[in-house]
Parts: sequence; structure tokens; C-alpha cells
Amino acid sequence: MQSVGIIFFTLIVVVVLLHRKIEIGHSMLAGSLVLTALTFSSPLLFLHSFVMTVRLPNTWEILIALFFVMCLEYQLRTSGLLDEVMAVARTKSFSDKFLLAGMPAFLGFLPSLGGALFSAPMVENASRRYAMSPEQKTAVNYWFRHIWEFANPIMPGLLLAAQITRIPLSDLIGSLFIYVLVAVLVGWLVCLAGIKELGDIPPAERLDETGCESVSQRRSRNSVLLTVGPILLNIFLVVGLNLAASLSMAIVVVLMTWVLRQNVVDIKAMLRHGLDRKLLWGIGSVLLFQQVLQDTGVLTGVVKMLDQFQISPLIVAGVLAFSGGILTGTSGGFVALSMPIIVALAPGNIAAVSVGFVLGIAGQMLSPMHLCFLVTIRYFGADFVRSMRPIAIMEVLMVGFVLLRYGVF
Repeated sequence: MQSVGIIFFTLIVVVVLLHRKIEIGHSMLAGSLVLTALTFSSPLLFLHSFVMTVRLPNTWEILIALFFVMCLEYQLRTSGLLDEVMAVARTKSFSDKFLLAGMPAFLGFLPSLGGALFSAPMVENASRRYAMSPEQKTAVNYWFRHIWEFANPIMPGLLLAAQITRIPLSDLIGSLFIYVLVAVLVGWLVCLAGIKELGDIPPAERLDETGCESVSQRRSRNSVLLTVGPILLNIFLVVGLNLAASLSMAIVVVLMTWVLRQNVVDIKAMLRHGLDRKLLWGIGSVLLFQQVLQDTGVLTGVVKMLDQFQISPLIVAGVLAFSGGILTGTSGGFVALSMPIIVALAPGNIAAVSVGFVLGIAGQMLSPMHLCFLVTIRYFGADFVRSMRPIAIMEVLMVGFVLLRYGVF
């Protein structure tokens, strides 16, 4: 029970600091120090955690990959390609509400770190005709980007879960796919159904009188290829050639620099945009917090407490995965923390794994450490707590559905 209290008190400190507009980096550093103090750990342990965070290759992999993600976002946004894509989508008679959900959902197929930066400018563009606050835009971009967590076979968390539980990936996706549909439904009802229009958009461009494409339409078609191409190339390099995300993103950005014929001034501006001190410091502090969490062993007490009580494996699976999700902010994190214990408690129980996965995603989505949430609120200039409220409502509905489905109530 003491470990549970320590964990939640630490999270409360972090959330309060974020609500008071303290930088995410400073807030997470404070959380690491609070966690170290409450576990009566030696200051040397904190120093060890800091050194390990700096030395781990994964730390630099994440930071470098995120840097290049931001560079590509700058290229797509400042080149006018995103505006052209939106224009093309409108010529196909897609509603802007569909675009609001569809753009982050489409780009959500790409399991890139901080990938919400790709879709945020598109959501900003599509939201122009609606009365939407920065917090509403944040919720839309953040939620619909992650609807594929349950079914995309290249998502690291899903692959890791299948490997640890020894459940075939096809069976696991078959059990979890229904939550994609539920996520789309609750996202539409909570985020989009009630928004009000401000006015009409310009009429869509059509074919000229000869029935042929106009020059503008051909340019728009090329813009779609230049926008979608880097994303598909990144998927191919990571999945097909097994390159590191940082290297694949670097290749994509270099190629786009050549395709867009960026001059020295543009390249310097792009690099400055990628080196966002607040964002990169925030991500580094999140990684430090995860290392401190691991080194203090605070989760061990939570596991022991649950083991002492004869609780249903479904409940234990949900609690463990939710705790792992909210503490790490990543699907890989909650899977690595919770699934080995779930398998030990209920080997081969796909219901327990499914409950754990859905609640783990809920914890990940509600975590102040989730990279996509951090970059989205940063992009839209949104308030942390007000942005999280609709996410919390939607996750309550998701969790309620899975618990009812397996008769946990």
C-alpha cells in the first residue's frame, strides 16, 4: 500500500506543476526527485539513474528521432504541402469533420515517436471553419492518432504483447479490433459531434470545361504524393529494412530537403525549429523519470500487494497495465511492466491480456509522460488539464466497455 501511495503522490505533484504552467521538463525532474526522496533512496541512486539515462542508446535514439520528426513537420508545413492536401481532400467532398478525425487517424498508422506533430498542422487547418478551442483541437489530434494501437500490426506495444504472452498476433488483433471501432465512435461523439461551424469554406476546385485536370489540380496531386511519400518511405525503412527510427527520419528529411530545394536560410530555420529546447528537455526528463522508477523498484510493492489478495486475474491485469501505462506513457512501457506478471497470473488467458491491454492504453493516454500529448499541447498552446478532460471521459467509456464485455462488474 505504501508503494501505491508513493506512486500516486508523485503523479499528483507532477500534474499540479503542469497545471501551474511549469515546463514539462522541470515538472518531471521534480517528480523524479520526489520519487527518490519518498522511497528513501540514496542521492547516489538518482545520480546513477541520471548517468544511465544519458548513456542509454535509446535515450539518444528517441531525442534524435523526435528532432527529425520536427524537421519534417517544418518542411511539410512551411512548403505549403499541407494546405494543398487539405484542398485536394475537399475536392473529394470530404467534410472537414471527417478531415479532423481522418488526418490524425491516417498518420497514426506510422508508429513514430512524437508523430502527432505530423497531423497537428492538418487538424489546425481543418478546424478553421469550426469554433474550436486549442484544448479541443488537442483532444482530436491526440485521440484519433491512437485509435490503431489495438490493431496495427507494426505497433511496438502490440508486437511485444504477442511475443510475451505467446498469443498469436492474429488472435490478439482479432480480440482487440473491436476497440478500434469503439474508439472511433466515442471520439466522434465526445470530440466532434457538438462542434459548431463558423462559416463556409471556399468552393472545391473542379475539372475545367474540357474535362481535364487543371494545372492547379496536377500541382495538388503532386503535393499529396510529396506529403504521403515521406510517411510511407519512413514505414518502409523502419519496417521493411529494419532501420532505426532516427536514421530513417534523417534519410527522409535529407531527401525532402533536396526535393523541396531548400536553401541555406531555410535549412537553418528548420534545424532551429527541430532544436526545441523545452520539448527536448521535457522528453529527456520523462526518460529520466522512467529510469528512476525502475531503479527505486517502487512497482515491486504494488505487485506484492495485489498478490496478497485473491483478486480476479482480470482486475489484476487491468490495475497493473493501467499503472504501467500512466507511469511510462508508452505502450511498450506498460506491456513490458505488466504483461510478464499477467502471464504468470493467468497463462494463455486472452481475456486477461485484452483487459490489460485496453487499460494499459487508457493509462498511456492519460499519462503526463505521453510524448504525443506533450508535443500536441505544445503545438496548439493548450492547457494540460483542460485538454485531458475529454480524453479522460473517452477512456472511461472505453474501460467501461471492456469491463462489461468480460463481466468484470
